Amino acid sequence: MPVLKFKTFEALDRLEREGKGINWNFRPDQTYFTKALHFRTKIPFPPGLYKFKTFEEAEIWEREWWIKSGAAKRGRQGKSGP
Repeated sequence: MPVLKFKTFEALDRLEREGKGINWNFRPDQTYFTKALHFRTKIPFPPGLYKFKTFEEAEIWEREWWIKSGAAKRGRQGKSGP
């Protein structure tokens, strides 16, 4: 979500009138939650804390985990690129 900056409140009102403003929902219903949960990012890593001495060691562990889990064949969820 981009950060919107305004110099005056009139500029904010103009954006709202054009229909490009911020859509706040203070009383969400079940449909809202269903749509919101559709966009959540799933990270399929097993739970826990992982410590590595180097960034390269972390990358190797991640690459091996994707191969072992078979997730690399199905496509990464929440990641982009190989």
